[in-house]
Amino acid sequence: MQKRYWVPVLSVLIFLLPALMGFFDSKPKLAVVDMQRIMRDSEPAKIGVKFLEDIHAGIQEKIQVIEAQLEKNPKDEAAQKELQTIYASSQQRMQVEQQNVVTLLYDAIQRVMNSYREQNGYEVILNMEVVAAFSPVMDVTTSVIAEVNKQKIEFKPVSKETEQHEEKQALGDDAKETDKAGDARKQ
Repeated sequence: MQKRYWVPVLSVLIFLLPALMGFFDSKPKLAVVDMQRIMRDSEPAKIGVKFLEDIHAGIQEKIQVIEAQLEKNPKDEAAQKELQTIYASSQQRMQVEQQNVVTLLYDAIQRVMNSYREQNGYEVILNMEVVAAFSPVMDVTTSVIAEVNKQKIEFKPVSKETEQHEEKQALGDDAKETDKAGDARKQ
């Protein structure tokens, strides 16, 4: 009687054994990417760099106008203060804009890599910088760049209001300083 029960159990195990062996022998499917190359060579990254260059050029134009005023009248205190204010605010603005561009790019790249990983059956995609050694066939950077290039990222100034506020504040601070200097001279 005991043989009758063991025969079906053994036949089921014999059929399941290859499947179980494949489960335990399977290796995770891995890939690597060069994140620096993606951030440098993808089309959205190039558009982001151009966006930042355009902002920088606009700031440089403002600085050149004030510097021209100072060449004509080197003792113009209002122009000197305006130049200092624009230097300070432009550095801050460029940092904010650059951080915004990097964040937008990184988010888009991360979405693409997650989608690429799922579509191609990878369990993990690692950054090349953290991998000591790998086979070149594991590098999917070119394929990921092709997918990132299909993304449309619209780069906009963080806030036009922020730029206008900085300019008003700069002019307002200069006006306040001029008023204080004028009041001090009157006394």
